[in-house]
Amino acid sequence: MNAKEIIKDEWNRLARDFDDKAGHGIRTKEEEEEWIKLLTAAIGKNRLKILDVGCGTGVITLLLAKMGHYVTGVDISERMLERARDKAKSIAVTVKFELGDAEDLPFKDEVFDVVINRHLLWTMLNPEKAVIEWRRVLKPGGKVIIIDGMWNTWTLPRRIWRLLAAPLILITEHRIPCHGHYDRDMEKKLPMKQSKRPQADIELLERCGFVDINVTRVEIPISRTFIERLKYGYWNNDRFLLSATRSE
Repeated sequence: MNAKEIIKDEWNRLARDFDDKAGHGIRTKEEEEEWIKLLTAAIGKNRLKILDVGCGTGVITLLLAKMGHYVTGVDISERMLERARDKAKSIAVTVKFELGDAEDLPFKDEVFDVVINRHLLWTMLNPEKAVIEWRRVLKPGGKVIIIDGMWNTWTLPRRIWRLLAAPLILITEHRIPCHGHYDRDMEKKLPMKQSKRPQADIELLERCGFVDINVTRVEIPISRTFIERLKYGYWNNDRFLLSATRSE
């Protein structure tokens, strides 16, 4: 199995319960309102044509559609897209969902006002190729929005908490806590996983022809149950929103 197939299989495996995990789905009305404020500040209030790359179960896609935008979601995982389509039907929101690779998008040049993604770039095998693709499908002057986290940032208190919580994670999730989504050999193939962020993102966007790059800290609290707080603490994983404009 090649690396791209490993990535695809992992997200297909996670699709069924993905929205139930803290930090993935939007659990409360207050949390949703905070996301709307954050996205509005990043893209404005005009109705836009938006592409959500690596849309997963459609959390951000559907939220943008509810805000009045024309939204297309694309993902490499068929099962994630199945969940997204089911959710769109349940709330009667019109969104296009297409199977596709973020590094090789199935769209014509210069068709979107905004390309957005959340928690995606860290899992890309070739992030520069992906960003070049996002620039290709953007209209001149269009924006790219990257929402992600500094997942490798572990302070001493968080390391201690993680160690003490390991037995609870093992019992409730049936997995070894120190293991991530991929094994170590696979993680070495993911450049952004090894990089200091968002500095690496800024440098990548500059190389790919983006200007007016801005970074905003995502301050939206992650809604967690009592058990989730015992397992993962109170931290928000140092998430950031990075916006940049495609040069003319």
